[in-house]
Amino acid sequence: MINQGSNIGIPVSKKLLKNLRVVNPCSKPAFLENAFVAISGETIESAGSTMPEGEFDEVHDLAGKVALPGMINAHHHLYSTLAVGMPLPKNNPANFIEKLQEVWWKMDLALDHDSTQACFEAGLLDSLKAGTTTVIDHHCSPSYIEGSLSLLAETGEKMGLNISLAFEITDRNGEEKFEASLNENLEALEKYSGSPHVHPTVGMHASFTLSDESLKKIHDAVSSLDSWGIHIHVSEDRADEQDAADRGYGSVIERLNQFDLLNQNALIIHGLHIKETDVDLIGEHNAMFVHNPSSNANNRVGMTPNLNLDELASGLGTDGMQANMLREGKEGMLIRSSHLPGGAASVDYMRLLFGNNPEIASKLFGRKIGRILPGYQADLAIYDYSPRTPITESTVFGHVFFGLSELPSDVITRGEFRIKDRQLLMLSEKEIKANAVTQAEKLWSHF
Repeated sequence: MINQGSNIGIPVSKKLLKNLRVVNPCSKPAFLENAFVAISGETIESAGSTMPEGEFDEVHDLAGKVALPGMINAHHHLYSTLAVGMPLPKNNPANFIEKLQEVWWKMDLALDHDSTQACFEAGLLDSLKAGTTTVIDHHCSPSYIEGSLSLLAETGEKMGLNISLAFEITDRNGEEKFEASLNENLEALEKYSGSPHVHPTVGMHASFTLSDESLKKIHDAVSSLDSWGIHIHVSEDRADEQDAADRGYGSVIERLNQFDLLNQNALIIHGLHIKETDVDLIGEHNAMFVHNPSSNANNRVGMTPNLNLDELASGLGTDGMQANMLREGKEGMLIRSSHLPGGAASVDYMRLLFGNNPEIASKLFGRKIGRILPGYQADLAIYDYSPRTPITESTVFGHVFFGLSELPSDVITRGEFRIKDRQLLMLSEKEIKANAVTQAEKLWSHF
């Protein structure tokens, strides 16, 4: 159990950020000109247009820069960080299952401690640089299981990020690794329950890689705990639903429900091919649903129906494709638009990113995350952006997705600058990236 009282007696630093344009999508007001943000410790104390009274330890004039809330990646795979440019498989995968077998399951099996650490460091660095300050991760390194989630938590702490942990449980690597993966999740649940910046979940790969016996073992292991929730891929490809049907279940969701694995803390990822009754079942349990459009497009598995996203107040993740959430939102919108006839209803990707993701993160971590409002954690992505058209409440959407094309110049997490004037503070990007290149070369040579 993490001790949250270790900072008692330490004076709380107070900062004032002034001369900002605050863009706060899905909040009221959505835009403030000539604004300030007052921070007390890790928390936003106030934000507005009338300067606050009182003394501040630090005052930062941001010279008209644009501030967005620090963003949330609701489903990531940091273990895929070293996959950029890796050799193509010898056998060209013809479908989704073959792509898993020929690419991802070979890569994750080749990860060891050093390459996993490089994935975490370089992947979280990319997230931080993109203004993504909360990462809900789903990890897999079957050859390095014990201690991997603690390594991720420590890396996130070093960079000042909020991290949700999960280790992927699956049958595909044998019983010994199944048990070790389950234990890694259980140990993380015990170690990090109550931590303000780390949220442990129970990672499961997908229904089609888990037997009924394994699902029962997972349920029996977690059912006596005070708080737990699964983090699982569901119906990413139709093969997952076919597997559930072959086992005698009406759907993947019905199978999970049969084993009492659905609750309000569950993270249901993808859900492209679920039925309307599954949508109802997820809603009844108040589980969280996450959409990953760029990955779905890349894997050619289809497109999540509008109904699933709207009815379930879906969050937005990247499934390991990228760290930049603004780009994920824009790409998701364009991918969907390319499949719609003129006048057909689309999905509000602004709502997914800046409305639903903060709700998911706040629920998981048990405190307010993802908005520039009093009482929320002080996470901000600040852009040196000179607009060519007016920014108003009615034009925020266009500027967020079609104007802010550069990375933020400044990033604040927990009330502290992590990047200032495009300079990474307290960490060496050069060293992190050089090590990642070295580890990538070793990793690729193993498969």
